[in-house]
Amino acid sequence: MSFQDKILTMKTIIYLFLLKKVSSWLGDKIILFVLLNVFIFYSPINKKFPHFLFYIRMYIKQIIEGTIGILICFFPTFEKSKKITKEKTN
Repeated sequence: MSFQDKILTMKTIIYLFLLKKVSSWLGDKIILFVLLNVFIFYSPINKKFPHFLFYIRMYIKQIIEGTIGILICFFPTFEKSKKITKEKTN
């Protein structure tokens, strides 16, 4: 992971923070139980709702990215302005 890209670094930190909070709140055994049930019953669920894991992952990812995008809009960014000099042609 490179710290050069600030957005990617912030997303990764938020993902890890949320994972830590959810696992401490629910407990590791419950999360493992849910993941094993999804793994076991993947085929019947996938027949009724195709690509459900992808949709759920994208739904959560879009919520997190939207929240980060809104937070970025609140903080101003400063860029050096370039002076454009016009050369007079004679």
